Amino acid sequence: MTDSPIRWGVIGLGRLVTELIAPAIVKSSGSRLVGCAGSSLEQAEAFAGRFGEVRAYHGIEELAAAGDVDAIFIATPNALHHPMVLTAARAGKHILCEKPFALSASDGREMVEACRAASVTLRVGFQIRLEEILVRARDIVRSGELGQLRALQLERTAGVAFRKKAWRMDASQGGVLFDIMVHLLDLTEWVSGQRFAEVTAFSHPDRRDSAADETISVLGNLDGLCHAALRASREIPFGENDLLIQGTLGSLRTSALRFAPAQTLRITTEAGTREQHFSATPIYEREIAAFERELQGGPDILASGDDGVRSIEVTAAILESIQSRRSVTVPRVAQ
Repeated sequence: MTDSPIRWGVIGLGRLVTELIAPAIVKSSGSRLVGCAGSSLEQAEAFAGRFGEVRAYHGIEELAAAGDVDAIFIATPNALHHPMVLTAARAGKHILCEKPFALSASDGREMVEACRAASVTLRVGFQIRLEEILVRARDIVRSGELGQLRALQLERTAGVAFRKKAWRMDASQGGVLFDIMVHLLDLTEWVSGQRFAEVTAFSHPDRRDSAADETISVLGNLDGLCHAALRASREIPFGENDLLIQGTLGSLRTSALRFAPAQTLRITTEAGTREQHFSATPIYEREIAAFERELQGGPDILASGDDGVRSIEVTAAILESIQSRRSVTVPRVAQ
């Protein structure tokens, strides 16, 4: 890539794109929004009219074939990520794909290989990694200040509005497992530096009844003998949305990580307790800026396609645990 702005096309024109991603692209001096595609041409034309000099396309094939598009942001229903990534890769477009990356590990691996074969950059939208307070928590864990990790607890909730789309209520591609829990699975391994070895999970409603879950709880055993307790919900209105990590030498706890303009990180060790304070991070603006830098040869800080596949493997073990009512081993992979 040159130093010219990245010319973006977006597909999937729901709230994420219209309210967060598109404004972040428009705001950045290193990006331009030039193309869009939605569930219909009429929807795309309405979106294009809202954002100025943007061309509306019928679908992914037209958008990927556009000569003035360098990169595509994919935010369609989850089941469509696989074919759309393949189409964009074969057209030589760089790709930022929303989570979950795919619905099966085999599809995810095919997507990764297609991007490698086409020599295009592929990143996955685990943008919560970019919260400054979580970056700091990761640095503290990796420094060894907390000693050997023994327990990690993470909670995140979403409003009931996230249920409105029909595909979100489809258990095969929706539910809070795919909406939110995949973020927690990625964050657990990313912050701790350890991998899930086995998981036990329960859902409400019960996925054994072919229902999309609204609340899901996971108990995981990480490779380093650290226990992880995760809960994601879109039916709990007053969740704490916080992180607690406890080690043999100390602990850290965050204040609420969502719906809060300011956040506090509290670290306790033998030396005492100290606090660090952060403003909420504009993670979508940071995500677009990070993608720009990576295309210009900067550091790789966004989640890779391989990271996306890893989250699918852990998710598959969770689904198996819910169905079997037993602990399930997660495949071991190199870090």
